[in-house]
Amino acid sequence: MITLEMSKEATKQRSDRLVSFTQSIVRSPSLSGCEGEVAKLILLEMKSLGYDEVWTDQVGNLVGKINGDGGPTIMLNGHMDVVDPGPDDGWPHAAYGGEIVDGNLWGRGSVDMKGPVAAMIYGAAQFKQLGKKPIGDVLMTVAVMEEIGGLGSQFLVTETTADAGIVGEPSSNQLRLGHRGRIEIQVKFSGRSAHASAPSLGINPHFAAAEFLSRLGEIELADDPVLGRSTIAPTLYKTDQVSANVIPAEVTLFLDWRNAPSETPELAEQAIDTLAQSCTADFSDPPVVNVTRKMFKTYTGASRDFAAIFPPFVTQPSDRLAEVAGQVITSSTGNQQSDVWQFATDGGHLMKAGIPVVGFGPGDDRLAHTNQEHLNVAELQVATATYGPLCVALAEALDAGSQDTSA
Repeated sequence: MITLEMSKEATKQRSDRLVSFTQSIVRSPSLSGCEGEVAKLILLEMKSLGYDEVWTDQVGNLVGKINGDGGPTIMLNGHMDVVDPGPDDGWPHAAYGGEIVDGNLWGRGSVDMKGPVAAMIYGAAQFKQLGKKPIGDVLMTVAVMEEIGGLGSQFLVTETTADAGIVGEPSSNQLRLGHRGRIEIQVKFSGRSAHASAPSLGINPHFAAAEFLSRLGEIELADDPVLGRSTIAPTLYKTDQVSANVIPAEVTLFLDWRNAPSETPELAEQAIDTLAQSCTADFSDPPVVNVTRKMFKTYTGASRDFAAIFPPFVTQPSDRLAEVAGQVITSSTGNQQSDVWQFATDGGHLMKAGIPVVGFGPGDDRLAHTNQEHLNVAELQVATATYGPLCVALAEALDAGSQDTSA
């Protein structure tokens, strides 16, 4: 079986190739829905590294398989899409340049999350590199459209399953045990349009929206012992008008609810609706509250109607998978700390589908979605050396647990 010492040596042997591959995929722009070119690069790399099977599913997710010996299946999960880099002049180094400066690889996606994807791909491939068969199958999954809510992984888990998953989102090579979810909710207040010179002839929906916002703190929020307190943040505000001298007939407010597991989308929608109704006593039309839904098309041409919901997940620190993952990560990195992500990941979709999840990945997550995004190359190498032994440890823990149950 792969030991940490073996994995470190294997990573050293392929270090130049690992870094070069990471640069190549960072240099390939891949906004959500436009991942086709980077998908080709990743598929070719997994094939060249000797994966037993490599395929693309209906929506464009990539899956590489290392055949195991019949034991528990471990899924490595990442995504290939990135957010828009913004203006070029805000970047110290080219957003799609993949330049290495002072030991750091710069560019959009270097941290979130093409660097972690490269580390997972090369880490899993060490079973083939070293001629070692894993206890069970290892699945390397690279999803599409994570940045718009996880469309890819939601589809992935309907066709592909595993006994445990490792989400490789950036964690500074620390263990991550969960995150709050995300629910995007729209609140539409309808009034009556009028000329701004005669406000008495209209019903101005801005006032209802203003009252709603001023009372938003009345909603009772959960305080999870692991994930922390939930939050609701107003984000976008839209009206049906573009003229400044017209009272609009309706305004729509967007809310970003970062929820604990106890707060379901149905509960969130009901709480928002109750508050909104109480702010519109004088209005003829009640407010309309709903979770945002959009139609998205993937790079393969598949269309999906998609709710803006990222489920939360938490793996308790006392869970056996969390304990063994922590032991491997500490042995590899010297870091004994664990934490939770502040942002949502596809781990919530995996956990909702019944796949227990731990998180681990290279890169400072505070740099994600910024024009300072860069990944330390040494950190990339350490993560690569950790993934193989981490897969082994999780499979062994699951195998031991099933034997204890059967006994």
